[in-house]
Amino acid sequence: MANDPIYDPAFLAYKFNFETENVEFLPIDRRAIREAASLNRDSLGGTRQTIAVPLAEFVSLLDNADNTLRKESLRFIYHTAFCASTFLSRALEVEGVSVSLREPQLLLDAANAKRLQWRSRTTKLDFRHLPKLALLLLQKHADSNETLIIKPMNCVNNIVTELQQISGSARSLLLYSDARNFILSTLKKGEGGKQTVRSMFDLLRCDFPHLAGLQLTHALQMTDLRVAMTLWRLHIEQAEALLQQFAPHNSMASLYGENLVADPAPALRASFRFLDLGASEEQIDAAARSDARSIDAKNPEKSFSLQKRAQAYQMLEKYFGGDIDDGLQWLVRNNPGTALMPKLGGTLPL
Repeated sequence: MANDPIYDPAFLAYKFNFETENVEFLPIDRRAIREAASLNRDSLGGTRQTIAVPLAEFVSLLDNADNTLRKESLRFIYHTAFCASTFLSRALEVEGVSVSLREPQLLLDAANAKRLQWRSRTTKLDFRHLPKLALLLLQKHADSNETLIIKPMNCVNNIVTELQQISGSARSLLLYSDARNFILSTLKKGEGGKQTVRSMFDLLRCDFPHLAGLQLTHALQMTDLRVAMTLWRLHIEQAEALLQQFAPHNSMASLYGENLVADPAPALRASFRFLDLGASEEQIDAAARSDARSIDAKNPEKSFSLQKRAQAYQMLEKYFGGDIDDGLQWLVRNNPGTALMPKLGGTLPL
């Protein structure tokens, strides 16, 4: 339905506004979606004017969800942050075959609604309806012959169970990192990376009863390294639980991000086949041989190389001296049994 923001793919369902009880839409084209590292306002540019649609107008859409949600065309890439998930989502895009949506704000809003146990004042809807509504509103960005790959933010992992159930256990990959690479990736991003990690931690700790009541002052007193290490451990704990739930049914597989970065071709071929994206063998081989590995996944205008990353990490190791090793020892000492180089279940065969 042209010019109707609910159905027209020229409008992105950007966010749930809980204060006004609207869904806000942004005008957008497919090229902008393909180029965006994240479907949030910062990545999309702040000049676009939003169109607000009252939440009440989506009740009938949800009532007919069983008939309108294209479950067979949904796939997901979940992750524990800083583990090449953006690269994977870009590499799995094939013109006319698959479309990737990276980090839709709409799903983060749904995840936070669960944390807040949100309930609408104007409709019968509450937090339990929002993951399904998000999928209904996002699916229009893939044509009827295309598979839609959604890569949520890592802070959306608290609603993975809901997303999998809603989508009929759609095939999904879960990427993860080891502790040292997570820390080095955080430090490489500078002060912005540290702030991002603290923001992630503030959200993720709400998913763990023993941390939900942690006072803000206590969190602020934790060093940046300890916050990052605790965040990584919580992510791994969450990931292990999800894989135990879905990997035995062959609807989810795990992929260690460093395997993807170090040797993309076999990991990409395995990912295409596990997700059953409908690409031909020729298209899979072309994607595996492409020069995507030499482009920075977050900023396509920049280049990426393993050598450059290794040099940056070496400099960080030298600059921070023993702080990283001391921090990793602190993590294990306070969380006995933690594997700093974990191997999660449901490993994707390469």
